[in-house]
Amino acid sequence: MSWGIVNRKVLGIRASLNDWELQSLEREFVETTGRITTSQLQSPTAKGVLFIDMAYAISQHRDWLQTPVFSALLVEFLQYDHGLHRGDAEILVHDVVEAAMTLGLSRPRKLFSSDRDFLTWAYVCAAGASDEGSLEADLGLGRAVLRKLKEGLRALEAVDNNTFVSEYDSMLAAIVLDLSQQSRSNPWAIDCERIKFALLSAGGDNAEAYILPETLPVIVDALMSIGCGMQFSLSDRPSLAELLVAAGLIMEVKTASRRKKQGYTLTDLGARVSALKVALTVPDELPADDFLKLNNQWQIVVIKRTKSLTFDYMVRLLSEYVNKLSPEVSEAIAIRMIELNPDGFNGTVVRKILNSCNMTWHKASIIRALKSGKPSVELVNAIAVELTNSAAPGVRLAAGALLDSWTGN
Repeated sequence: MSWGIVNRKVLGIRASLNDWELQSLEREFVETTGRITTSQLQSPTAKGVLFIDMAYAISQHRDWLQTPVFSALLVEFLQYDHGLHRGDAEILVHDVVEAAMTLGLSRPRKLFSSDRDFLTWAYVCAAGASDEGSLEADLGLGRAVLRKLKEGLRALEAVDNNTFVSEYDSMLAAIVLDLSQQSRSNPWAIDCERIKFALLSAGGDNAEAYILPETLPVIVDALMSIGCGMQFSLSDRPSLAELLVAAGLIMEVKTASRRKKQGYTLTDLGARVSALKVALTVPDELPADDFLKLNNQWQIVVIKRTKSLTFDYMVRLLSEYVNKLSPEVSEAIAIRMIELNPDGFNGTVVRKILNSCNMTWHKASIIRALKSGKPSVELVNAIAVELTNSAAPGVRLAAGALLDSWTGN
């Protein structure tokens, strides 16, 4: 686990638990670990990291503390990521989770609170994660669980009983198959699931009216409308707007004039769960001006998922509009261009794009994207020029790393 993830977990704990809650959990943790003699807990540093992981998992999963599979997976986490004996891990999880529920940290609900629902939530997180680090931080259950989810996503292969809680394997398989079937008729079915769990986390059982199968697609449309600058879809539904804000899908935007009503804008989560529908419903050749009006998440998914976008269209985007795009979008476009036409993304095209970049982070993003392609003499020379002549450390670092990867150094 990287220190970046540790820091993210510490910040997450402090945002979710107050001092006395955290101190009470720590007392229970210290008391229980004092009865455990395993060598993995002899180091104060190891104990500290273990407590951070447990406190974070509890703070992240307050809706699921009474769900048996959560405790089972937390045991797996301590066993395989921290090296505890299974018996010790079970004792520690039982005592600390029970202490958390005694403190009132649990947020039980009747709707979608079963083992299957928890595994569905975990699968949906895995399917929508931007990278493994973010997923590890979101789930808070370690790499052992991530590996299992990946196996479920890939092949649902039978595994040894010691690598996962075997009784849940068939349940996970059924979840994957069910969501796959839903996605055939509704490509953004998983996004609807993500919205559902976000609303449940924010509103509990009070969210029931908004998580109906016929309501969730309407919410996706509302998010799309907000992302396009239209507010009418929520103007007559203040309770839904309030719930979407609490769920972290939209945020209020206050206007300077008191005469104008305050509106809403999408959060990063709101953009991510509506991006696929945007990508699958935009015109085949989206005019560049219209593309630039999309938020970053939408732009990235449009580039990745819209099959009709041509190589020449993306050359124009990068050569004429690169300075109006975020570095992440620029990198995504370059990677897609390499996928479509690796030979076409040659030294001439790369030099043209790099010369259009006014800001160094755009240049660095284009250079990073080239790692997904194959080197040529012309490309190597173009990148070597940037390594030699650029005054920006970020560009030189990206160029040096690319040349090292191409030469095997």
